[in-house]
Amino acid sequence: MPDAEKRRFAEALAHWAEDVALIRARERAEAIAQAENQAKVRLADAFHISDLSKHHGAKLRQK
Repeated sequence: MPDAEKRRFAEALAHWAEDVALIRARERAEAIAQAENQAKVRLADAFHISDLSKHHGAKLRQK
């Protein structure tokens, strides 16, 4: 394989690797955001089910 062709192949491979890394980083960020949102929902659900919610609501109603 001629040197020019090797260089073009190496450049194309490097660009491909960068694109794959960007896609994976984007997917990780989306997965983290989804997990954080799910955790918030679970915490909110747990709070509303708990006695803390009733106690907090009673305090607000007293004001």
